[in-house]
Amino acid sequence: MELHFRSPTEALLQKQGLTLAHLDLKVWSSEAVGPVLLPVRWHLTAPEAGFWTLRFDLIPPDRALEINRLRLEVFLPEALWGQEGPLWSLQGAAVHWGQDFAFPLEKGFARENYLGHLQDAEGGGVPLVYLWNRRHGLALMHLETTPIEWYMPVERDETGVRMAFELRRPFRLAPSSVWTSPLFALSWHERRDFFAPLERYREWLAQRGLRPAPPVRASYDPAWCSWGYEFDVRPSDVLDVLPIARAMGIRWFTLDDRWFDAYGDWNPRPDTFPNGAEDLRRINEAIHAAGGLSQLWWYPLCAEDGHGAWESHTYGLSQILREHPDWVVLDERGRVARNNRHLAMLCPALPEVQEYTLALVRRFIEEWGFDGFKLDNIYTMPACYNPAHRHAAPEESLRAFGELYRRIFELTRQLRPQEGVVQICPCGTPITFHLLPATDQTVTADPTSSAQVRQRIKFYKALTGRRAAVFADHVELSDGGVDFASGIATGGVPGTKFTWQVPPERQARLK
Repeated sequence: MELHFRSPTEALLQKQGLTLAHLDLKVWSSEAVGPVLLPVRWHLTAPEAGFWTLRFDLIPPDRALEINRLRLEVFLPEALWGQEGPLWSLQGAAVHWGQDFAFPLEKGFARENYLGHLQDAEGGGVPLVYLWNRRHGLALMHLETTPIEWYMPVERDETGVRMAFELRRPFRLAPSSVWTSPLFALSWHERRDFFAPLERYREWLAQRGLRPAPPVRASYDPAWCSWGYEFDVRPSDVLDVLPIARAMGIRWFTLDDRWFDAYGDWNPRPDTFPNGAEDLRRINEAIHAAGGLSQLWWYPLCAEDGHGAWESHTYGLSQILREHPDWVVLDERGRVARNNRHLAMLCPALPEVQEYTLALVRRFIEEWGFDGFKLDNIYTMPACYNPAHRHAAPEESLRAFGELYRRIFELTRQLRPQEGVVQICPCGTPITFHLLPATDQTVTADPTSSAQVRQRIKFYKALTGRRAAVFADHVELSDGGVDFASGIATGGVPGTKFTWQVPPERQARLK
């Protein structure tokens, strides 16, 4: 297997003289109708069989040039890839809740796969696309350890499949300067599904210093979650379930969404936890006395700013943003950046935000008695253009995002060395890759079927290690609500959200 360049912008992937894929680099400028030709210097290595790393330099002419689009494309001809049974695809971008990570790729398919933050939605994910049939497969990925705000489009038509990395943010090439691309890679596999390229991707990230967090013994213990009571959980609900769940061998007890008053403030909700922090301490004392461990649902780096609503409540203005309105992330257009729940996002690059976030970790563990966390709806962070933050570059917020989550994990482990399990749940989508050092229990994250449970456990075993802890999520989300086999037989950690002796009038409000 060889990769041959036949021009400065085009290469062929060949095996015994047969061309299996075309690699093509195109650059567009505002000064021309079509692609422009620029001097390109490639940095190509082949450190192992069937694996190539690629980086390229754009060398400008003797004048400034405005680049408005750049695309590194791999084309797989239909005649060689579409004749060996179904053609399958794994696409790691986090594009929408409930997506299949791997699926048959039909003709007519097209998806943009933006890897940056999506306003009022998801975004991020794993920057890898893999196409395979029953004979062979090819993956395209980038190996940067910080997210890049590129697109990863995939299209299939009658001629074949195109997968690419595409930069659509304009930039300026100054005279006598060189623009260097991110580090990309191609990975070839014979008779292997998506597990093989994901495992290779993990190994290469580790070589570049990004490694998944190691699990502890408690990372593998089964869990009960209060989400069966949805946004209306009360102390008595947890205490009623506790003896039943412990008798079943369940060790973890998660206090899920809406125990709090306002996003960003994270105080106990007065109507359901009337005794405030004392109610939380009492729950944790009972759990620990029964031999269990407790986990708190939490959504860092966001706050209510009086805009929007969620199923649980209409948003007010959180106290933290009354006091620090300048903490919010602003996008390139000056808008407040909003996550999938329409909450204002807080900038992780600000030292004050970092200090506040880590102080919350200490409060939840040291003062209230929790052992670990379920960090939910965690996708990615946009570049921050808030002038009040005086960033050296807007991308500081992207780099700080993964770093702050890692510090949350490390502080949790410091305070609870044997029990400090931290879930990061990117609801309905793949996790953003640079969060892997910040979680010792990845999550199948709202699977819509048993097939998704099995597929996502396999996905995370490849991405984080074959012996890694992967939470299968609540069994009630599987086919028939009782398919423990799909979670346990694939090596997942089982979980449930069953309720106990709920009055009929209250049960009617629960899904």
